[in-house]
Amino acid sequence: MVSIHTRYAELILAGTKRVELRRRFDADAAGSRMLIYATLPTAAVIGHARIDQVHRLPIEDIWKRHGDRASISSDDFDRYFEGVRDGCAVLLSDPKRFASPVPLESMRAHGLAPPQSYVFLREEHHRALIEHERN
Repeated sequence: MVSIHTRYAELILAGTKRVELRRRFDADAAGSRMLIYATLPTAAVIGHARIDQVHRLPIEDIWKRHGDRASISSDDFDRYFEGVRDGCAVLLSDPKRFASPVPLESMRAHGLAPPQSYVFLREEHHRALIEHERN
């Protein structure tokens, strides 16, 4: 599960934003589904997308290779990566919006809290969120 500002989370689910930028990210996540927690004011898991690849690159290379698919201005990009030399470009596909978002209260009822950046979920938490979508 990844915490993403609501504006960017919506762009991912619309299929416009195909690269999520992170200061750090686990390359082992490639091939898995990324649950998208939209931060305040939404404060809910609103969907998921497939993580195709994770590229750890120098900041300049991230902008050159992936800036056009990251749906971010160059000024915001520079502010986000200020003070670091390398970062991660998380390449996404197959975004799916939940028919009904999983609000923060429901997450907490299942022992989940929104991550500061990202967290790998235990199987029972993942099942609980997917079961919510089926109901």
